[in-house]
Amino acid sequence: MQDTIINQEIANLDLTKIAALQQKRTLAFVNHFVITTVQFLNNFAKRCEQKLMQFERKLEKINATMVLLEARLSSIPEVAQIATETDNLKPKESTIETPKEINETVTNNDDDNKPENKNATETIKPEYERFIKMVQVGVPIDAVKLKISLEGLDPNELDKIMKK
Repeated sequence: MQDTIINQEIANLDLTKIAALQQKRTLAFVNHFVITTVQFLNNFAKRCEQKLMQFERKLEKINATMVLLEARLSSIPEVAQIATETDNLKPKESTIETPKEINETVTNNDDDNKPENKNATETIKPEYERFIKMVQVGVPIDAVKLKISLEGLDPNELDKIMKK
């Protein structure tokens, strides 16, 4: 019953008597919305970029500290001896070989005169040794690859070394 009354009222409406929307007011609302949204997104992007830059600076400081610490530790013979003793006592958890072990394996297999073994010694570059150590210590391989690419080296080379 009520539905029929509503339908009759809608049918009786004269659409010419309905006032038009105020276009200027609508345009002002839309412009205000667009402007505030753009300002918000610009401020958000600026804050994100600033935080990323701060994070990058912190990472660079940590990296520099790590390099200095590695250099200091490698200059102390007692620490190197203790490290080799503990490595001998621990069961090997990782199947990744150090560059020295890879070179020894390759030179021992040179008696076979296989061209693959000769190429293996050429692919191990000294600049990748520290990255291999990072992987052995437990640094995620993706992080190591990122560090390699930041230093302008080829991260695929690490994959080739690790497969051997």
